[in-house]
Amino acid sequence: MKNKVKFDTESPKAIKEFLQSQKLTWVYNPDEEQDEDFAFFFFLGKYKNKDVVFDAAFFPLSVHYASIIEENAEEEIRKLYPEYDGEDSKLPNSKLEEILEHKAEIIAEMEAEESLKVQEFIDFDDDFEEGNQIVLLTVSLNIDEINEEEIEKFVKSFNDNTFKLDENLYSFSLEEED
Repeated sequence: MKNKVKFDTESPKAIKEFLQSQKLTWVYNPDEEQDEDFAFFFFLGKYKNKDVVFDAAFFPLSVHYASIIEENAEEEIRKLYPEYDGEDSKLPNSKLEEILEHKAEIIAEMEAEESLKVQEFIDFDDDFEEGNQIVLLTVSLNIDEINEEEIEKFVKSFNDNTFKLDENLYSFSLEEED
């Protein structure tokens, strides 16, 4: 779903004015698609004793896990098949099918062995230009899906300084549920 709200997403001032005029604690980024796996939103807060706008990418830990396991399997496949250059490869269909089946086997093996563990994280990218008070924030939490309740809970605890990352390590099953 795409947010129909419009404001200048490049301007910290415009974002701040919008949030304050609407009395909102956060707002979806109208330039980004949203779903139960990803949310992109803005909220106001403090960072390094400065008032800033946070531009957040928020997703469940299981999505992060799937991404990492896919990257690891892709890396392994490229070592085994140097001629493979991704799913858009110009290889004959039979060879590409063989490689992708092998990749699926590697993923299944990694899952079965639970060889990959991930944990919740927040990554701050404050490499902003002077005067451009937008801090990019990447957040992955052990929640089932992204929804407004989870976003609200995160923003409130983050701004109240009560937010704590879960330090446990997790593995997930990537099998699709029926």
